Amino acid sequence: MDTLAAAVVVFLASSLVVILAGIGLARYGDELAEHTGWGTLWVGTILVSISTSLPELTVNITAVWLENAPDLALGNVYGANMLNVVVLSLIGLAFGIRGIFGQPGRATRRLAQVAIVLVAIAAVMGATGDVALGRSSAGGLLVAVAYLAGMRAVYNAGRPATSGEEDARGRGSARGAWIGFVAASLVVIVAGRFLASSANSIAEITGISASFIGVLLVAMVTTLPESSVSAAAAWRRSYGIAVGNVYGSCAFNVFIFSFADLASPAPLLRFMEGEHFVAAAAALVLMAMGLLIMRTAAAPTLALARGLASAVPLLYVVALYVVFTMAQR
Repeated sequence: MDTLAAAVVVFLASSLVVILAGIGLARYGDELAEHTGWGTLWVGTILVSISTSLPELTVNITAVWLENAPDLALGNVYGANMLNVVVLSLIGLAFGIRGIFGQPGRATRRLAQVAIVLVAIAAVMGATGDVALGRSSAGGLLVAVAYLAGMRAVYNAGRPATSGEEDARGRGSARGAWIGFVAASLVVIVAGRFLASSANSIAEITGISASFIGVLLVAMVTTLPESSVSAAAAWRRSYGIAVGNVYGSCAFNVFIFSFADLASPAPLLRFMEGEHFVAAAAALVLMAMGLLIMRTAAAPTLALARGLASAVPLLYVVALYVVFTMAQR
């Protein structure tokens, strides 16, 4: 894309397509939860969150493999995790804190804890410089093991609660839901690729730091599927999908480091710089605040939960300013 105008047009058009596809993912994910008996949290955690994280996967592998831009990949992951929690807090404020956060269950809290631990592992391994292990790294392997173990723990925590939660009297057929879900996922992949390329073009044309572009613009682009799915799920009162999608995506985003390592000439976490550590720390704090909102939303008074939800966007803005300042040095 040679001009800024062309890049912006592609960006906006792709964004609209992703939003519409995200609404479809929420609808078909809800139906799959009904027909499979897996429950809305597990469907949101695995099927929906991985599908909506496909743009992040595409962007990160492209950034380290074709563009030689590890700073963009790192910024995208931490920026996306920050923004995911912001979106969830805004959805809570719009649709009701108690509705979104008030009945999380043990599996939902475990999922949030897993996502927080994964970000912490990535930050620690980045601070130590990581160690290359063939085409992978110690950090990449540790993240992969923690993700898989964490998902098993989430499944075990939610299995008693979701057993018999759904029945087979849902809308449409399971086959139709699977077809619709796969079709919407493919649309997300294709549109997400155009979103990523247009965002990269905007970054190159404007000359803004790649790290900051990753934390802000690319993260904003790649989290559009998560945002649209969570909002649509909340509208349909599928709160398990809304929360599971956000924290499941946060966990999977870090898991992407394990794949990106294979396409990187050196361990990806070794490229972390000051602004990335700030973004990682902000992601940790915001994700922990989301978990705290879950624990306080069931209280008789929602004052603390509402206060925390309102503080999340403000803290996000402050973190963006610090990242931008550090990235310009």
